[in-house]
Amino acid sequence: MRLKNFSLIAIVGATFLHSLPLSAQEWALDPGYDLPRNAAIKPAAVDDFAPLVRMPIAAPLFFGAEASESRILAEVAPEGDLTLELWLLDHVNNPVGALLSVGEAHLGYMTGRAAFGVQSTLNKQILPRRGYKSNWRHLVLTRSGPSLTLYVDGAAAATSVISPGTLQAGPIRLDAYLKNEPSMQVANLVQVVSVDPKALSALEVMERFTARTKLVDEGRIFANQMHFTQPPYLNTPSLTSMELSFEFDRAATSTIEVGTTEADLKVVGTQMSPARLHGARLKDLSPDTPYFYRVSGRDEAGNMISSGLLSFRTAPSPGRPFTFVAIGDTEARAHVNNAISQQIWPERPNLMLIAGDLTDGGSVERRFEWTHEYFRGMGPLFGRVPVVAAIGNGEQELKWFRHYHRQPEPENYYSLVYGDVEFFVLDSYLKYREKSDPGFRARQRAWLEQALSKSNAKWKIALHHHDTRTSDEDDYGNSWHSTSQHGDSEVQTDFVPLFERFGVDLVLFGHLHSYERSWPLRGNQVDIEKGVTYLQVGGAGGNLEDFAPNKPWFSRQTFRDHHYAAISVSDSALDIRVVDMSGRLRDQFQIKPANRAKN
Repeated sequence: MRLKNFSLIAIVGATFLHSLPLSAQEWALDPGYDLPRNAAIKPAAVDDFAPLVRMPIAAPLFFGAEASESRILAEVAPEGDLTLELWLLDHVNNPVGALLSVGEAHLGYMTGRAAFGVQSTLNKQILPRRGYKSNWRHLVLTRSGPSLTLYVDGAAAATSVISPGTLQAGPIRLDAYLKNEPSMQVANLVQVVSVDPKALSALEVMERFTARTKLVDEGRIFANQMHFTQPPYLNTPSLTSMELSFEFDRAATSTIEVGTTEADLKVVGTQMSPARLHGARLKDLSPDTPYFYRVSGRDEAGNMISSGLLSFRTAPSPGRPFTFVAIGDTEARAHVNNAISQQIWPERPNLMLIAGDLTDGGSVERRFEWTHEYFRGMGPLFGRVPVVAAIGNGEQELKWFRHYHRQPEPENYYSLVYGDVEFFVLDSYLKYREKSDPGFRARQRAWLEQALSKSNAKWKIALHHHDTRTSDEDDYGNSWHSTSQHGDSEVQTDFVPLFERFGVDLVLFGHLHSYERSWPLRGNQVDIEKGVTYLQVGGAGGNLEDFAPNKPWFSRQTFRDHHYAAISVSDSALDIRVVDMSGRLRDQFQIKPANRAKN
C-alpha cells in the first residue's frame, strides 16, 4: 500500500547480507511518488508503515533543530547488544538530518555531522567533507555491553562508554529534521534503516557498507524487490510513433502491450533475451490519438513486475492546437521535481521540454542521479507525457543520457516537428564538447543553419541549456561589485545570429536557477516587431539563484522560485503562462506570428 507521504518496505527476517540475522529488522524507504487520483499506479509488495506524525511526539532537539516529522517503526526494541544503521543520500543545498532511536540509544545525522549515544550526552562527530560518491553516508552504531562504537562509511570513527542502566528500553523511532528543505520528506534522505539485536563486528559493518554501495553502483534502489530503475519513459513523439524505454533492476524479459482502450491492448513488442534496459518504437499509430499501454517484465526466477496501465497521445497534425510545458535544471532534487510534476500534471500537457541539467552531475560514476533521483522524482509523469530533452553540463560525457534516452541521432542536437512547431534542440556545452570532439561547434552550427533554412513550420522554437541573455548576479562577473557580460559568449556567437536571421520565435534555456523573460531582441536591441524572445526556465530543482542588483536593458520579467512554463500553441499565437511550485501564476504573455509580441 502506498501512503500519502512515503512508502516503506519493511523486511523482517530478510537476509540482505549473510551477516544479517533472521531476527533483524530492516526498512527500505521509498517516497512513494505518484500522480494523484485516477492517474496513480499502486505498486505491489509495499507494506503499510507507521503513519507520519506532523506534530512530533516529544521528539528531541537535534543540533538545535526541531523535528519536522516522526514515526514509530516498531513498538518494541531489542534489549542488550544491538546495531543501528542509517544509509543516507544527502544531495541538497541546506542542512537536513535524521535521528534513529532505539529506546534511549540514538544514532543521528545532520549534514556534515553525526551524533551517537544517549540524549543527555550525545557524542558529536564532524564527518569527512565528502561521503561515498560525494553524497552518500553510511552510519552504524554498535552497542556491546557499555561500549558504543560509531562507524562512518564502513570504518570505526569514534567510541564511548556509557554508565550501567543509562540505556533504557523503548520503541524504534525515526525523527526527521527537514525544515530547511520544505518539500523534502525523510525517504528522500534516509534510504535504509536497520536494527540488529547484536553488535556487528568491524568486518560485518564493512560488508554491510560494501553491499549498500554495490547497489548504488548498479543503479538499483532496493536489494530484495524487483523494481523499475527507469520507469516507462516516453521520448520523440511523432504523428504515427512514440519511443519508449524502461529498465529493471535485474536481467529480465519484457512484454509491451498497446491499444486504443484497455480492452484492445495487443502485444506489440517482446524481448526474450534477458536484459535490464528495454526499449521499442511504438509505430503504425494514428495522429492526435490517445493510446493506452502496459509494460511487464519477468526475471529468470519467475518474479514479475508490471507498469500498470499508462497512456499517451500521439502528435497532432499541423493546424491543431496543443499545449507543452518547459522546465530546466531538474538536477536530481527528487522532492522538488515531484512538487513541480504535481503542478504540471493538471495541465495535461501533450509534451514536456527539459532545458538540460536533468542531473546535477550524472557522469559514468554517478548513475544513481538517474535511477535514485531523476526517474524517482518525475517518473510517474514520464510514463504519460513524452519528453524532449536538451543536454546540459550536468549530463557530463553523455554515457547515461544516451543510455536512457531514445532521441534522434546524434541525440545532442536534432529537430522535431510537432503540430505547427519545429523544435530545434541544441547542445550548448560548447567549450567542453569542442575539447572532447574537435570540430563539434562548426558541425552543429552548420546543421542548425541548414535545418532553420529548410523549416516551413509556422512556429520555430529553440531549446538548449546555457543562457543567451541573463541578469544572473554572479555567473558572468559579480554584479554586486563589478559588471557582468550577461550570458554565455559562445552561445551568443554560435546561435543568436541564426535565431535572428531565420526568425526563431522563442528560445528556451536553463542553467541559471531562476526565471527570466527578455524583451523581443534583434541586433542587440529591443525589436517588438521582429525580435526573438528568450525564456530562462531553470527552476525545476536546482538550488535557487538570484539576480543582479540592477535590471539590464534586455530583461522584461524576473522572479526567483521553482517553476515551469506552459505554452499553448495555436495558429494565431503562442500563449505562455509561468507557474511557480505553489501553483501561483507569475508571468503571462503572448507571441504573435512574425514575432509580433504582445507584452
